[in-house]
Amino acid sequence: MAQTADIFSNIGKKKGDGKGGDKDAVHSQTFVSLLSQFGLTAIGFLSTIYFTRAVDPSIVGVYFLFFSYSALFYLFSESGIGESSVKLISEGKERNEYYTASMTLRAVYLILCVALLFVSAILFPSSTVMETGIFWWIVAALLIDYFYNSRIYAAYADGKVNAFQVSLFLNTAVRSLFQIVFVYLGYHSFGLMGGFLIGMIFAAIFAHRYNQLKLVKFSNENFKRLSTYAILIFLVMSSYLVYQNIDVVFIGRYMTEADAGIYRIVYQFSMLAGLAATSVKAVLYPKFSAWNESKQFENITEGLKSGTSLSLMLAIPIFFSFLILGYDFINLFYGGAYVAGVPALFLLSFIQIITVFMYLQGICLNAISHPKYAFLSIAVGIIANVILNMILIPIYGMEGAALGTVIAMLLNSVLAYLFLRKVIAVRYNWKSISKMVIASLLMCVFLLGFKYVLPIDNVILLLIAFTVGGLLYGLIMLKVDKAIHDTVSEMAESFGVKWPKWL
Repeated sequence: MAQTADIFSNIGKKKGDGKGGDKDAVHSQTFVSLLSQFGLTAIGFLSTIYFTRAVDPSIVGVYFLFFSYSALFYLFSESGIGESSVKLISEGKERNEYYTASMTLRAVYLILCVALLFVSAILFPSSTVMETGIFWWIVAALLIDYFYNSRIYAAYADGKVNAFQVSLFLNTAVRSLFQIVFVYLGYHSFGLMGGFLIGMIFAAIFAHRYNQLKLVKFSNENFKRLSTYAILIFLVMSSYLVYQNIDVVFIGRYMTEADAGIYRIVYQFSMLAGLAATSVKAVLYPKFSAWNESKQFENITEGLKSGTSLSLMLAIPIFFSFLILGYDFINLFYGGAYVAGVPALFLLSFIQIITVFMYLQGICLNAISHPKYAFLSIAVGIIANVILNMILIPIYGMEGAALGTVIAMLLNSVLAYLFLRKVIAVRYNWKSISKMVIASLLMCVFLLGFKYVLPIDNVILLLIAFTVGGLLYGLIMLKVDKAIHDTVSEMAESFGVKWPKWL
């Protein structure tokens, strides 16, 4: 198998063309996306630490139930419209028509969803949604989400990936600031859930400034094609949301709201390992769609291979570091009340490695016009996840929920790979991935030695150990993997950072 000279070396280079413009765009957008994701995580992480120490776990649990139920209701109001509009608009044909059709279809689904929510409230007055008082918060979230998602997806579909990422960052930043202020003032529930809404409002206003798409008359064919894609992508994206939230719902059902809050906290912490995958996914999805339209299939193959390697470069070492430092992180950051979730953290951080393959293979299938394959693979995983949750949570609690998700996602990833291999060439750089595992194990040796010499009993020592361990891992990878070395150096130099010769 031929090795690429650097992670994105073959992208954007047609035969006889050495310009590599797409490669430069991917480098730039991936770098900004990574910075945005790190910023999002840092803000969310610090604010969550404050909430866990200032607010009773049961209130945190109610907030995350609101978060999870809102996400599940978004399945119907969003219905895959955002992702399908990105797919069709990024193809470059009848862009304004597809944009207008997406706004119209989104409004129809929103009306149906709100109506369904009110009917549910009448039929089930003693449901969790009604008893916890989150009903009206969910209604407000759905209405605001209409403007929020329509704005950020318009920027994303129009190729403004950086504006899309900054909007996501602004959403989290404003949300966290609002939450911290009102929690400090003693308005715990209002602060947590109100911040969720305020963040979307500010982000929508920001993204609107970058919207150059216009509302125009669209044809039945535009609406029909958008609806077809929306239904299929809705099934895929809704399944992703189910993966992320169904565990919390089942834990809230079989255990307590406090347990749901603890599980969600450690799940959110584990997502640190998935930052690179989220960034790469955001950058490559519209690229895959455009390359599919122009029949540059080799670019798609190389993009998938390169994006997977780049994503795993972060996911693998963070998983191993959590095995050594997991108890220290949860205890020192969130407090002893959340230590019960550490065993689940080990499994949840491993899930982030599986998620790299699941996400990137899934968005590749969507982008190359095979969303039904993506849905079939994830549907099998969802069914398995629900069944396993019902069996394992009553027996093993939070660990059972995480284990069920591990098994379900493995099944999903294998099926997606088999489907994808039928339509394009699929290649992964297993040699580079094995180097990541070896470098991570060497990092673990350092972390164990650090803990033996200096027992970690405060946050400063913990951050020193984690940072130095991460730098050690990074240096090893830069020395032993030329593909990663060349990509990182190119990305740094493209932003004016002089690359040290000794690296």
